Amino acid sequence: MSHSPHGHQHPPEHEVPILVDGHPRKVRRGPWIVKDLKAAVGVDPAKVLAEITPQGLKDLADTATIEIHEGLRFMSHARSGGAS
Repeated sequence: MSHSPHGHQHPPEHEVPILVDGHPRKVRRGPWIVKDLKAAVGVDPAKVLAEITPQGLKDLADTATIEIHEGLRFMSHARSGGAS
């Protein structure tokens, strides 16, 4: 049997590096629904995904759409009903 060194014959469509909970991940650039992004990078669906911005954390609703580009940073945290 011959083995393909890459396993995939399809080139990734413009994948870009992002940081999630301190771990580098590669995802396709462009618009993502937050719940799909969480699934793609292994974030527990029960947690909130927040974008790390210069102004602080920005919680993202699961149904929101976010534009992914290189260098974005995210962290996940438990949902809370009160102020953090």
